Amino acid sequence: MMKENYLNNKVALISGSSMGIGKAIAMELASKGAKVVLNGRDAEKLYGTEKELKALGYSVAALVADIRYPEQCDHLIQEGIKTYGALDILVNNAAVSSRGSVEHMATGNFKILADTNYMGAAYLSKYAIPHLRKTCGHLIFVNSAGGFRGMPYNSAYSASKVAQAALADAIRIELYDDDIHVGVAFVGFTENDPEKTILDVDGSWVYLPTRTNIVLAKPQEVAKSICSMVVNRNDTITLTKLGYLAGFTTRYLPALSSWILQMKRDDIKEEFTMIGGKKVVKKISVGELP
Repeated sequence: MMKENYLNNKVALISGSSMGIGKAIAMELASKGAKVVLNGRDAEKLYGTEKELKALGYSVAALVADIRYPEQCDHLIQEGIKTYGALDILVNNAAVSSRGSVEHMATGNFKILADTNYMGAAYLSKYAIPHLRKTCGHLIFVNSAGGFRGMPYNSAYSASKVAQAALADAIRIELYDDDIHVGVAFVGFTENDPEKTILDVDGSWVYLPTRTNIVLAKPQEVAKSICSMVVNRNDTITLTKLGYLAGFTTRYLPALSSWILQMKRDDIKEEFTMIGGKKVVKKISVGELP
């Protein structure tokens, strides 16, 4: 049950909030009265989102930073606090996806995903914790159904998300006496923004095609669930039926989980991972993110 006005005047910083789930979370928090700091690498997209939310009357500020770098994470947290005077909620949402087998995947993919999905969340959390301690705040990780176990043809992505989930578990215990809420949202397949890009097996960037072979959650639904998790200080939430299945079998029936993936490995490859996608025309150097 959503506690009335709980989010009013709370200060929230959301990494990766220029589009998709991050943008939806920003809009949901702002609609409940929160002051929101938007973050992303692409200044044009980020400021466009800021303009859109301000036009709705929301209190938002945009800060460009690449969370792969600890000094930029530190700067992002400090500038966010300068803007609104405090930090109540940090949402680690920024993420990069990839596809391909371990054998054939470009080596740079592993580093980009680890640096963004795991290390970026670790850096931001490190610099946010002292400020969240002052507000008895919330440290939220937007994870994935791929964060329950290693997934075929999504090895780099699932490994980075499993690491992130372990990080959250460790932080929750470390901060047990500090009244900081640590929450993890295991999100299933969700409608993606048309401009969503992922790393292809060869290290190039492609636009992720719209999946039509599965029921997709809407970003707004995901955002509402995450906001409810914040208000109710839930440790974890799992979204979509596929997410529940993955979480349950991994935890309670690991042999069955492995058997299902083995039996469905060709379907996973052909219908969920290697599903085409238009190449990004802009030339991007190795290790650079769009």
